[in-house]
Amino acid sequence: MESISLIAAVALISTAALLLNPRSLLYAETRLCTLVPSSTLAVLRVEQDTTLLFAPPAPERMSFSGVRAGPGDSLLASPATPMPAARVRLLQLDSTTRAILASHGVTDSQPIAFIRAAPYRADCRTIRWTDSLPFVARGEVGYVRATLAAREHWINGVPVLVIRDVWNYPYPRRRGLAFNLSPDAPLAPAQAMFSVNAVLEIPRSVSGEARIAADSARRTRALAWARANSAAAELEPVRMLVRRAVLEPDWRVAERVPSRLRGTYRVDIEVGGERSAWFFRTRDRPGYGWGGPDSLQTTAELITSPYISGYRLVGYAAGSPDSLFSPEPGAHLRGPLVWLATDDRPTVPGNDARRELRGMLEFRMAATPELLWDDLEAFVPRRSARDSAMLARLNRPIRRAEKQPQIPLRVQLDGRGGVRADTTLPTGGRLLRVVLQRIDTLSIKRPF
Repeated sequence: MESISLIAAVALISTAALLLNPRSLLYAETRLCTLVPSSTLAVLRVEQDTTLLFAPPAPERMSFSGVRAGPGDSLLASPATPMPAARVRLLQLDSTTRAILASHGVTDSQPIAFIRAAPYRADCRTIRWTDSLPFVARGEVGYVRATLAAREHWINGVPVLVIRDVWNYPYPRRRGLAFNLSPDAPLAPAQAMFSVNAVLEIPRSVSGEARIAADSARRTRALAWARANSAAAELEPVRMLVRRAVLEPDWRVAERVPSRLRGTYRVDIEVGGERSAWFFRTRDRPGYGWGGPDSLQTTAELITSPYISGYRLVGYAAGSPDSLFSPEPGAHLRGPLVWLATDDRPTVPGNDARRELRGMLEFRMAATPELLWDDLEAFVPRRSARDSAMLARLNRPIRRAEKQPQIPLRVQLDGRGGVRADTTLPTGGRLLRVVLQRIDTLSIKRPF
């Protein structure tokens, strides 16, 4: 698990999710609902754009939330709301949906269908179309995940596919699936996206044993697909999907191993003659994967070395060691979150002998004295257009104390158990020095 993306389909925020992904803090104060991913996979060609009246879909929800009444309710769709739609030819279709269509007498190998947009807000209720970008373009070929509407909502016997993740589909004109990629970067073709997703699609597992078996099967399928489709496997977002499937089983092993970097740290920051110190204590095991800024392997390299590139340790900050979160079970969580990321690779043979690691210290600004915030602001990554759009949909501005600077590090380990990093970076015509040092190995048991 190299990274966690900001999938535009909103997710329920839980304590575990906050620990797994620092960027999920962007939404920590918004109660959200989670939808099960749509099960119909298709490659389609748009024959004619049109509009269809809104019909309430029946998506499967994983969780629920309430959104209080407010001005945003004016955006809710009603039965009289026209929604963007299109008449399409289904060029490729997953076997399950094809069987359902056949049971209703639709047996054409490339049947005609309608697609209809159904964008939604945080409580999963459908809202009116407000995007300035058209839903479809006539003649385009795209890949979609959609929900097959109930038979009574078909139009004169023609199936209707409801697309809820309109910020992602139809792909590739909608580039949301290829997050953090430059707008002009080449993408994998729609047919490749359909092919790899169809191969990796496995029913949701309930038990731990079933999930492990599913991860193993997905890894095997991903490796076979990548070998057979070497060119497409190097293009995003296919590359990300293959990478995730291949590395997931390795991550399951790595996350169970106590980190050799766990413990209590002192952070000294000096800039413009001003000095300050603060502390944080980490959990005992990795929180989630980290790939680093320059560790992206080609898919071909990944096939020969299928190990995670690194991980993040979640920590809690305080102004003094006495104020740190107690390692005792049941102690109350408190303190701004911190993430210590390194390219430590616990499953790789010989890793324990490495004494220098590339890394990054990420923290909420609230962890540091406010007098440093102006200088630290330069190290807060620019928000992507995708993240900005998500925040706008949630009406969730980011307070300055919640921003998260990222400081690159070279972490040194010695034979006596010491861990230290010392880096100096330019900021606004001045120099920012950050010194990180482990002062003990006390850590907090990860609860999941």
